[in-house]
Amino acid sequence: MQLEQSFTLPFPLAAAWSAFADVPMLVSCMPGAALQGEPRGVESGADIDLVFTVKLGPITGAFQGQGEVRRDAAAHSGTFSGAGAYRKSGSRVKGEAKFALTATGESETRVNISVNYSLTGTLAQFSRGAIVQELAAALTRDFAANLRARIAASQTPGDAMTEPASGAPAETQPLDAGRLMWRAVGARLRGGDKKKSD
Repeated sequence: MQLEQSFTLPFPLAAAWSAFADVPMLVSCMPGAALQGEPRGVESGADIDLVFTVKLGPITGAFQGQGEVRRDAAAHSGTFSGAGAYRKSGSRVKGEAKFALTATGESETRVNISVNYSLTGTLAQFSRGAIVQELAAALTRDFAANLRARIAASQTPGDAMTEPASGAPAETQPLDAGRLMWRAVGARLRGGDKKKSD
């Protein structure tokens, strides 16, 4: 399944691009994600061990796996790819996320993300339907908000460039899929009501 998402960062292209070189920070901005150990080979591409924890009602499960990060500095683009498994449910996920950064102004950068993934096993039933698009949008919004906050916090007064702070938080909260789902359903219902009133 393929998903397309985009968001803007209120920072120059050079500052935004430098954030995408900080793999631990990027992972810490993704709800539910955490690094297991340090990335290997950050300069030419990082091999990473990840755990992605998801909470759905009273059930909490952790997908563990490996991934790779590749960056093309000339094109301001790159890819995250990887695979993971949740052994208790026999579910497996495999995917690739392509990202590209484009300057839309002196102090604004657009980030376009294209995700292609497959989910097999018991949890595959949750990967079907239009609601997945809404879940992806909600997850992207949370990631973008976290990234903006981390970049802003790392800036020094009067300094145009940004040096993002490395490292993931000591304790990572699981991705609350149930909460995101209700947010997605609410957004969908509000959108439908608005169309009816137009």
